[in-house]
Amino acid sequence: MKLSFSWLFKKKNERKMSKVIVLLDVDGVLLAMGQQPENTLKVGKMVYDANLPAWLQKLSQIAEIYWCSSWQDQSEQFAHDLGFSSAGYIGFSDLKRTKNYFWGKLEAIEHFMIEHQNQSFVLIDDNANSWLIEESSLLTDLQKNGRLLVIKPFAYTGISEDEMNKVTNYVDHINKSQ
Repeated sequence: MKLSFSWLFKKKNERKMSKVIVLLDVDGVLLAMGQQPENTLKVGKMVYDANLPAWLQKLSQIAEIYWCSSWQDQSEQFAHDLGFSSAGYIGFSDLKRTKNYFWGKLEAIEHFMIEHQNQSFVLIDDNANSWLIEESSLLTDLQKNGRLLVIKPFAYTGISEDEMNKVTNYVDHINKSQ
């Protein structure tokens, strides 16, 4: 019997499935927790790196982007502010946790990856420390098999241009190879 956790994932609309899914956090990734970017874009009260809109717009054309943030349904405001389309969000507050993982998001991420088992993933989260991810044999196996790229930006500065390039190169590589 296959367990389904599809109720946990809030999809905006049905779109053509991409080969790669990007799980994107907000705080410490899009929003620096300390130092403001040199080249900034201010939208409302939020200050972003000015490179983010173009990168996220391009990324949303070649991968499905799901929010993996405590902002959950409010995350869509960030997509609106930055001018790209997301596929939905992971609603981890709805999950009845059965595993004793130290990182609260990890079990919901596992369930999401099981539901989308034929795809590759990019996890971008400032809390995605290797020692937290090692608790999950699923994520560890996906990393070993080249189906998961983990990007852990420095929360103080947010995602860097180098990290954005790593994500884009990985997604391009997967899309071309499959």
